[in-house]
Amino acid sequence: MGVGQWPFCPHGRGTGTVIGDDIPGGFVQENFGNQPETFYSKKAMARRAKELGLINVAKWAGPSDKHLTRWATMDPQTLRNAEKLVARVGTARATAEPEVTLETYRPG
Repeated sequence: MGVGQWPFCPHGRGTGTVIGDDIPGGFVQENFGNQPETFYSKKAMARRAKELGLINVAKWAGPSDKHLTRWATMDPQTLRNAEKLVARVGTARATAEPEVTLETYRPG
């Protein structure tokens, strides 16, 4: 069976696709310096960014950011769960048999 052959698949039969490196019509990058630069491939743009010492970063812009959330926080439920787990540390009892060493071994 392949993708799309199962009777409950909501889509058609799958096909392999290669995503090209080219940018048809070019992409004008305005953030690399004083003058905009046009790139016709993703690799060329990545190479130029590396030459300039730039890295691609998605950073939270504050409470008015409509695209990203603050990653350094956690929701209240997760925080409560973490507190419960930390409180349990050291309270577990050992249930395994004690380790047998040469000093504690008594044959017979």
